[in-house]
Amino acid sequence: MPDNLRSSFVTQGVQRSPNRAMLRAVGFGDSDFTKAIVGLANGYSTITPCNMGINAL
Repeated sequence: MPDNLRSSFVTQGVQRSPNRAMLRAVGFGDSDFTKAIVGLANGYSTITPCNMGINAL
């Protein structure tokens, strides 16, 4: 795995301590901070009909 992970912006440095504290609160351990952090998003919503079909994807 490359040493220049984009997630190192959050997992390294004193200024990002609050970010790491939040991640630890949701269950991250020491080894998790050495891995890539990948986020997934889903635009499904029942508010408008145009987004209702996204849930099936």
